[in-house]
Amino acid sequence: MVLDTGQEWHALTDVSALRDRGTLLSRLAVLADDVLDRTDLEDLLLELRRLMIDVDRHLQEV
Repeated sequence: MVLDTGQEWHALTDVSALRDRGTLLSRLAVLADDVLDRTDLEDLLLELRRLMIDVDRHLQEV
């Protein structure tokens, strides 16, 4: 099956979105595992803010 350029672009975009989603979920899982053991709350807060910004950006792109 041959895809036209638009379909190919959408397929690549979908793969990229899934990869980005997986990366964001992995970051969230790491933070979730660490949240009860972290003593430096400022670093945790900074990482959570960065993650929220990246999730927001991801949602705008999808």
